[in-house]
Amino acid sequence: MRNEQERDPFLGSYLDATAHKAMLQDVVRTTAYDEALRRAVRPGARVIDFGAGTGVLSIFAARHGAAVVDAVERTSFVEKARRIAKDSGYPEIRFHQADHQTFTTDGRADVLVSEWMGHFLFYEAMLGPLLEVRDRWLAPHGVMIPQKVSAHAGLVTDEQFHEDLSFLVNGPYGIDFSAIALTPLEQCHLVALQPDQLLESVFELGTLDMKTLDKVPEHLEGRGRVEREATVYGIVAWFSMELVTDFFIGTGPHDPETHWQQVYFPFVEPIDVSPEREIALGIWPPMQNEEFQPTWKWSFDDGATHAFTDSTAHP
Repeated sequence: MRNEQERDPFLGSYLDATAHKAMLQDVVRTTAYDEALRRAVRPGARVIDFGAGTGVLSIFAARHGAAVVDAVERTSFVEKARRIAKDSGYPEIRFHQADHQTFTTDGRADVLVSEWMGHFLFYEAMLGPLLEVRDRWLAPHGVMIPQKVSAHAGLVTDEQFHEDLSFLVNGPYGIDFSAIALTPLEQCHLVALQPDQLLESVFELGTLDMKTLDKVPEHLEGRGRVEREATVYGIVAWFSMELVTDFFIGTGPHDPETHWQQVYFPFVEPIDVSPEREIALGIWPPMQNEEFQPTWKWSFDDGATHAFTDSTAHP
């Protein structure tokens, strides 16, 4: 039986090379990390790559002059990563099959790099473990990559999303599906939106400073007003990163497409919004112990309408 610790809720399993191929094909993501490491790694630096996967970030760090690279990967895929590094000319990279609790090394790192972000940051439950590794193994002067991450949200105006998710509500084929009809409207979904599918207003949900953050946020909230009257069908959320100082990438509708896409949190019923009413959007990320069946919560409140959804997500 496959070890639960080696499953991934989106891609099937981090033991599957196809899952890693999909991430490596995200050129925006991969080249941005390469550039961030080029800027951050000084000759002779010590680097920890937490959640190393194929070891690509470890290879980038070694390529940019790191003297010691510790690649930490909890699954048995670490053996393939070790082979990849050796075949690529970097046999000196030190691979550890370990997690945040069992990893140990012989000195604190100058750079701690991790591609820990799941869809809308929190899906893969890696943030908490990463903070523990930071506190134990990053030197006081050390650099986190990414160094800051910010969460953003907008309101979806494309009625097609609601029509699609409401398919079972009207009893297709003369069958009463009421037992499950609302379920698609009570789950979040991965989407890749265009800017014209949502209102122009962006709700800022907060920024996490990865050097000082002390725990995983339990609740994100943003307030603002829309620029025009409209009917909206849900919240779409995404994130951006400052990988190193003044070097950013984003995952939103206005950004180049990445494998992260965006996450759509639908409303069971459409909501009419107006510039006259301030809106509060809330998103509660999954708890860290819900890695393989994460539960999201989301809310909308403008004083006239309040909507709240608590659902097990299946993007």
